[in-house]
Amino acid sequence: MQSTAEAVPTDDELVALSRSGKREAFDLLVRRYRKEIYRVARRITGDHGEADDLAQETFCRAWQSLATFRGDASCRTWLYRIATNLSLNVVQSARVSRREERTPEMLAEAGVGASPAAGVERLMTMERNQRLTRAIEGLPPRQKATLILRAFEAMPYSEIARVMECSPGTAKANFFHAVSALKKNMRGSS
Repeated sequence: MQSTAEAVPTDDELVALSRSGKREAFDLLVRRYRKEIYRVARRITGDHGEADDLAQETFCRAWQSLATFRGDASCRTWLYRIATNLSLNVVQSARVSRREERTPEMLAEAGVGASPAAGVERLMTMERNQRLTRAIEGLPPRQKATLILRAFEAMPYSEIARVMECSPGTAKANFFHAVSALKKNMRGSS
């Protein structure tokens, strides 16, 4: 005897159920997207605590605005737009403090239990990653957000355009300028 698997509701079905007052439907949307929303907020702000707060704020705002969600974009795109805008506002208001990521403890850990050559290689990789992180943090906010959505979230330009409320051409240009700036910055700091 075969058991039939319960169908997984689509985002549109969950939005409709949420609008009709079914809180558990919205809770399912939160569970479905909370990691993605946190991740994009974390990458834009560079701060775990801030990203955690922004992810929560994203879902609070989505819940409050559910009645006005027109469905022109997907629910995922709508949530990304809310999270991206909130994150950009935080970055622009300078609430996130920039700090040096490398500590003496991290440097010591990089060489612990490794051959000298492996320890040096790990230190070089850490330094390169930190330079890249600082370079990304230094990008203009819209370029940074576009880079994160494209490179880390693998969004197509059409979806980035909806999230960033711009044309696909502008999304492509923002990405191009971000990558160009990163290349220039990384060459200059070698």
